[in-house]
Amino acid sequence: ELAEKVREVSDRTWFLRHGAVVQQYVPVPRQDLRMLVAERYVVGAATRIALPGEWRTNVSIGGTLEPVVPPPEAEALAVAAAVALGGDFMGVDLIPDPAGGFFVLEVNAAAEFDDHYSIGGRDVFREAASRLGLLREPAAAAAY
Repeated sequence: ELAEKVREVSDRTWFLRHGAVVQQYVPVPRQDLRMLVAERYVVGAATRIALPGEWRTNVSIGGTLEPVVPPPEAEALAVAAAVALGGDFMGVDLIPDPAGGFFVLEVNAAAEFDDHYSIGGRDVFREAASRLGLLREPAAAAAY
């Protein structure tokens, strides 16, 4: 079937210019795991859940967020994806693999997030700023 489809499109301008990418079919779940990676460290995570009847998990269209402590294999995959793309701070969206583990769905260089992404009571904003080297350390007390 693949060879037949390639023959069908082989003379089209877009195919001649760019080719095509084929991937394994992945069932679309109604939720994903958004991981926030700052300098090779997961600083935030949340499960995003789509509205009933919807497959997109975007909060901007009505999806909801649930705080989550991500499993280590999800953290490792999110960090690997961010490192592969060379990002300092990235949102990495993962979906569960029915056979176990996760697939990378998308990597965002400008991920929107809020305090729902805080892991284990930590401040996600402070965690990200600290990992990115954006926090000034408090000045040492002067000795008199």
